[in-house]
Amino acid sequence: MTRRPTARCGMAAVELCLGATVLLAAFFGTWEIGYTVIQYDRLLTNVAQAAHYAALIPYDSATDTPSSTFLTSVKNMVLYGAPTAGTTPVVSGLTAANVSLTVTFSSGIPSTIQVSITGYTINALFGVYTLNGKPQVTFPYQGVWAPA
Repeated sequence: MTRRPTARCGMAAVELCLGATVLLAAFFGTWEIGYTVIQYDRLLTNVAQAAHYAALIPYDSATDTPSSTFLTSVKNMVLYGAPTAGTTPVVSGLTAANVSLTVTFSSGIPSTIQVSITGYTINALFGVYTLNGKPQVTFPYQGVWAPA
């Protein structure tokens, strides 16, 4: 006995295609958001560690422009998680040019240290997200002020 074609033939394939499209869109959307949040969190963690580090080490400049050794060690904290240069940045594509350090003076002495990321792009699967001024962390300066 042979079956006659009915209106329902091939519906399973159509339903599979529609269902798979919705599931794949949900999966890739979730991956996009998750990847971006993980990259941002890595940046935020390192920026916070660098700002905390900068707030505790001796500040060796009499102006709001830090010395090159101070600036380099803080930037290395953001890039590599240590005051000395490493080989691979914590987040791919991050450079020292993306790290911004601002020192605020009050009554002639350093009062706050602010570290932020500028001009860094997160290349996700479907989009590019540029970070300007974010993440940004500010700590009150608690170190020793020893101008050169």
